[in-house]
Amino acid sequence: MKARLSVAMLAATVSAASPPASASDCIRDGFLPKNTLSISSAHGSNGMDEKRFNELIDRVDQFYKPVVAQQGAQLVFERLWSDGTVNAYASRRSSQWVVSMYGGLARHAAITPDGFSLVVCHEVGHHLGGAPKYRGEWAANEGQADYFSTLKCLRTVFEKDDNISIVKQLSVPDSVTRACEASFGDAAAIALCQRLSMAGRSTGELMRLLGGSPPIDFTTPDPNQVSSTQDAHPAAQCRLDTYFNGSICQVNKSEPLSSNDPTVGTCSEEKNDKIGTRPRCWYKPSSGGGTDPDPNPPTDGIARAPTFNGQAQLVVRNPYGTVSIDYDVSDITGSAGIYFEVSRPNQVFSDPNSTRPDPNVTTGFSRAGTTGRLWLVPAQHLPGWATYQMRLIALDSTGRTPVSRFSNSSTLTWSARRRGLSGVYQSTPPVR
Repeated sequence: MKARLSVAMLAATVSAASPPASASDCIRDGFLPKNTLSISSAHGSNGMDEKRFNELIDRVDQFYKPVVAQQGAQLVFERLWSDGTVNAYASRRSSQWVVSMYGGLARHAAITPDGFSLVVCHEVGHHLGGAPKYRGEWAANEGQADYFSTLKCLRTVFEKDDNISIVKQLSVPDSVTRACEASFGDAAAIALCQRLSMAGRSTGELMRLLGGSPPIDFTTPDPNQVSSTQDAHPAAQCRLDTYFNGSICQVNKSEPLSSNDPTVGTCSEEKNDKIGTRPRCWYKPSSGGGTDPDPNPPTDGIARAPTFNGQAQLVVRNPYGTVSIDYDVSDITGSAGIYFEVSRPNQVFSDPNSTRPDPNVTTGFSRAGTTGRLWLVPAQHLPGWATYQMRLIALDSTGRTPVSRFSNSSTLTWSARRRGLSGVYQSTPPVR
């Protein structure tokens, strides 16, 4: 007999506010973490000026405006040089496919000209990057837009430059050089690969700085593996891995992508490719060569565990950074919503995989919909520094009766350095 939940919806400690607007309107999350940073034209420290800002956008525009036109649409760049916002966005307005680029991002000290070009390519990638996409939407998801930026876009834009001369000025790590040499046979292609990788390093460093994450490096790939492909922005190291893998992938830049098959025009584990594939820190390969069993299958009626920024375990040291909590119970028969629980500080749930709310909870609440995202800011939504377990159960259309058992618990640890609250993320928060 199915147990009925006796806990009414609470004023959620974890923010259950509505997620960003539909991707059909705008990729509201943008390229970078939610931030209030603003860099005026008088305070840019990287040498970027408005002329260069426009030139870099023009280079991408000249290649992709005709591509978009072939699809019956118009590629429109909003060039917001005077706006200090440190972010970038993609949106669609009828037949206009819009990319909004801000001067604040272009002026950030961590951004090189090539790094800025990569951001332009990322936003174009939402329109043209193919699968995997946001579920039911027009836009390539965040990881795929990252992958497109080096796999296709920057490779196209930079191909005819004197890349051999350019990379001599970039202090390319030996690990990158070796990987590029292993993938490509001639000096020009190797140099292009090196340049793409270093563009990814620039934007990865920006994300690290804004998110407060640990150092990122080409030699320390993100070890996490998602149980299902994540649409949200990956962690900073995971995004660097994506840029790097796109740079070393041997698939020709002119090979088209597919809007529904992520293996077309890419390096993919499904095709038994060994290098240049999308990293598993955000992408879950479909069944086929090179894949492993799902680490969190919904067996025996157990719901899938929620993830924090795409991970089952996360350590947070920035109390004001935003953490995304993604859930998916769509594969549970009869599911129409979820009930979500947060444990008390430093306590574990006493009855794993049950069908009843646990007594060791800080809060619990219900929410309609089988997939979605919650947002959590530790300083606003958690009682204090501690380790918290979080889990969920699938509900039927009444929002009262479970149609699964509780998921395994995911763990979020909110920790602080001894000297003050400013700290680092083990992985970056999602971007706004």
